[in-house]
Order: sequence, then C-alpha cells, then structure tokens
Amino acid sequence: MTKDKKIKLLIAFVALFICISQIKETYAKYIESKNGDAEFTVAGWKIKINNSDITDGASLSSLINPVYESNTNIKDGVIAPGSQGYFDLSIDATNTEVSFNYEITIQPSEESDVTDLSIYAYKIDDGEITNVNNNINTITNRINNIDQNKTLTLRIYFKWLDGEGEQMNNAADTAASVGRGTGKINVNAKFTQVVN
Repeated sequence: MTKDKKIKLLIAFVALFICISQIKETYAKYIESKNGDAEFTVAGWKIKINNSDITDGASLSSLINPVYESNTNIKDGVIAPGSQGYFDLSIDATNTEVSFNYEITIQPSEESDVTDLSIYAYKIDDGEITNVNNNINTITNRINNIDQNKTLTLRIYFKWLDGEGEQMNNAADTAASVGRGTGKINVNAKFTQVVN
C-alpha cells in the first residue's frame, strides 16, 4: 500500500472515529435520565377549643367551665331553679392554613337530671346577643384563611327554667336537688375544611 493510500486510510479512520464519537455523545444526551421528588408543603390544620387541640381527643366536657350569675339566694358555683349563667367556647385557628366552616350544636342532654335547662342566647366575641329557642341550637359560620384574626369566643347563655315553659314541677326540682343530680347540656363542635 502506498504512502498516500495509508494517509487517506488514516484520515478516513480518524474521520470515522470523530463521527462515531459525535454520534455517541448525541445519543447519550437523549438517553440520560434524572430522578427526583416533587415536594409539597401540607397546609396546617390546628384548631384549638379553650386552648386544647381538637385532634388531641379530649372531651369538650373537660374544657367547658360554666360561670353562674351571682345570686344572693344561691351558693356560688351551683345551679338551682331560676338561676342562669354562661360558658365560653374559645376557638383559635391561628395555625390553620385553610378556610373552614364551624358548626357548634348545643342542646339539653337527655341524660340530664335537670330537664328544664335551657339555652336561651349566644354571642360571638363582643357582638350582639342572639336569642335562640330551646330546641337544637346550631351556630354556624366560616373562618377564612385570609382573615387577619382567626380567633373568636362564643358565649353560650343558659338558665334553669322556673315558671313559664318549664317541664319539671316543684317536686321534680326538689328531687334533682336532694339527689345532687347533674345538669347536662350536649355540645358538639364540628369543623370542615372549605374545598371550593
């Protein structure tokens, strides 16, 4: 083989090598892959009633502290026919990052020894007092994620009916008092995220 042919053959091999390496790099760009995860931050859901997280499973019974109106004829801290008072439900959604509806249902308990306990009104924060009937009473509203203040206090007013509208007569009132019975009101708090 002549020297010219050897040079041409060498140039052809070099050119072929360069072409193969270029093709290999081109194909390598198309078959390379990367793996990774898309990470999402989950919105916070932390609602407290009377400073207790609703997800902790504590009963509302342990969180409600009735306050009785002062009456010179009734010892402080107890209820008797004709007395009245209130209890507060403080809702704190400061650490909740979604809008939600709340539904608070309050009604006399069937397990109460005092069947004449009546829910007669409520108010939200320093708002107007809203009168209610003695049937199932439901307070509903929404707290929006964009609200600056995500706290509120519901004040629920109750009384032991004595006179008009009462179910218990004087003998039943006396029996509940002598037996040191208990007055009970059911309180159910439900919170539902607003999706749309």
